[in-house]
Amino acid sequence: MSAQQLDVKKSWRALRRHRLIVAAAAAVGLLGGIAYGLLVPAMHTATSLVVLPPTPATNTNTATTADSQSIDTQVYIAESEPVLSSAGQNMTPLLSAEKVRARVKVTAVTDYVIKIEAKGTTAQQSMRLANAVAEVYLVFVTTDQKLPGDLGRKTGARVLERATTAQGGNLAVHLGIFGLLGALAGAAAGSIGVLARVRGDRRLRLRDEIADAVALPVLASVSSYRATDVSDWTYLLDHYSPTSVEAWNLRKTLHHLGLDVRGGTPVSLTVLSFTGDERALPFGAQLAALATSIGISTSIVIDTLQEPPGATALTIHLVVVDRDQPHLAGTERTTNTIIALSAGVVTAEELARLAVAAAADDREIDGLVVTDPDPTDRTIGRVSPSTRRSSSRLPTLLTGTARRTK
Repeated sequence: MSAQQLDVKKSWRALRRHRLIVAAAAAVGLLGGIAYGLLVPAMHTATSLVVLPPTPATNTNTATTADSQSIDTQVYIAESEPVLSSAGQNMTPLLSAEKVRARVKVTAVTDYVIKIEAKGTTAQQSMRLANAVAEVYLVFVTTDQKLPGDLGRKTGARVLERATTAQGGNLAVHLGIFGLLGALAGAAAGSIGVLARVRGDRRLRLRDEIADAVALPVLASVSSYRATDVSDWTYLLDHYSPTSVEAWNLRKTLHHLGLDVRGGTPVSLTVLSFTGDERALPFGAQLAALATSIGISTSIVIDTLQEPPGATALTIHLVVVDRDQPHLAGTERTTNTIIALSAGVVTAEELARLAVAAAADDREIDGLVVTDPDPTDRTIGRVSPSTRRSSSRLPTLLTGTARRTK
């Protein structure tokens, strides 16, 4: 049951993450439903009633059985091929027996009254068809006409109420119904497509998933700065000003690593990221800008062969590794090492390969930083799997205002 609940949550997160695809599919379905509604005309419905005389009987039980059999028989007669075919021949334009059968429905209202409902593309057509079926039916049951199974007999049946009005046929309602059905079908198809697409997606999206992959805590989560060219990087290094939330998360990272000290022995930090993870690459520069803003002299080393300056309190090395074959040999050794990665970009295998490469180079990874976390992620990435399995109350990220408890 637990795995089933997790699958439902994962599916719901996937649908929320790809809600634009689902919305686009629903919009296409809406337009398709409206187009189909224009091809299929809105149908009007008219009703006529026919009353039958009560069947005489001396015994109450016998009378009840006879009445039931009689009304069922009359419904069968009204829906028989000869009646429907003759009614279609009385219409202008002519309607085939198959089309009349598709448009006419006969039901028993009581033991002595049958209702004939007929649909038409116009109100007049629906009323004419309902009255035509009623009239032809009366001809068959009040004369010696040959009926299927020789059911013909003279009765005192008569029209109780002719069809004089019609309901439905509103084009706006008609298109609205077809549009709604089309939108639901499109949303369902889009959802199925999204779930089928993400079914085999092994990329890590939740902080807990990322932390569990290498048994390392998530130190912080920050929004990335989109740097796509030289001018963006220049602006980032010279003018980057984080928001209050981003500044707090960046400062927590420095504090957790013990790098927020001013003066004393110079310290250094290696920020590892993966090739192709464009949103995680600027994290080191963002961290350097924050450190500088709080009075810590900071320098950045991007090229692994570049000699780090010796006059700064904090030196941040940016190292980009290959996803399939990460190597750290030849890179400068630093006081601390962290991995920066974006949610939904790296798989557990790729992250584990980097952890193995760091261990092989005798480096200790101090933690992880997640850039652009999934909006639906309420995990924190600092609780071990064993603790999550044994505890029912775990810390989570919350949004909105707190509720007052009694």
